[in-house]
Amino acid sequence: MKTLHMNKIMAIAQIKTKAFMGKNCIIMPLFALGFTLMMRFLYGNMRSGSASPEFLNGYALSMGLVMNIGMCGIYCTSLLLAEEKEKNTLRVLMTSSVNGLEYVIGCILPVFAATVILNYVLMPISGYLITGKNLVFFSIVTVLSSLISCIIGMLLGIFAKNQVSAGTITTPVLLILMMVPIFSGFVDILEKVSGLLFTGILMDMIMDIVSGKSRVLHGGSIVVLAVEAVLAVGLFVVFYRKNGFEKD
Repeated sequence: MKTLHMNKIMAIAQIKTKAFMGKNCIIMPLFALGFTLMMRFLYGNMRSGSASPEFLNGYALSMGLVMNIGMCGIYCTSLLLAEEKEKNTLRVLMTSSVNGLEYVIGCILPVFAATVILNYVLMPISGYLITGKNLVFFSIVTVLSSLISCIIGMLLGIFAKNQVSAGTITTPVLLILMMVPIFSGFVDILEKVSGLLFTGILMDMIMDIVSGKSRVLHGGSIVVLAVEAVLAVGLFVVFYRKNGFEKD
């Protein structure tokens, strides 16, 4: 049983926070903010009698959340891990007194915190505020989705040799996780696939809230989120050890 040292975790998190604030990563949360704001004004100029301003703002929020969780949660964690490998500092950490779990938590912490905070910031940006019990559901799903995305980002980062390859590896995954939910309303098969993706569950929940449905989070969706979280962690642990990053 490994003992976690918070001072080591926070030291790694501090280093990762500084790297996250670099130009390669910080543009991602800014892009999510700009994208949500653009969608709000775009839909505002396209309003028709069949869609209320509240509905359109809610849809802008759902798209912004998916964009944020994908670009910030997945891409940034993958890029930061690839940067460590490119600079040959990862092996130094792994052969030091820092164990694997401390390193992973320290790496995920700043990106996870930024992603979660931005999820809430996107509400006023989109013009749609979620309150009451729906805010609890919003918090549960967005926090869990943000955590899953960060773990997936770390998993993809294991296979990236450098920052350029990190972008190449993450792009197909991002396209699936972001585009499938967005276009699920137009293609039946995509709608079924979207229900099995944490991004699709998040987007569906937001639209159910916007539509005023009494039940916005279903038991099946919770199971899917839990399974995907466990699966992401399991795959990461397997490949993390297989690639020799875990210290004996």
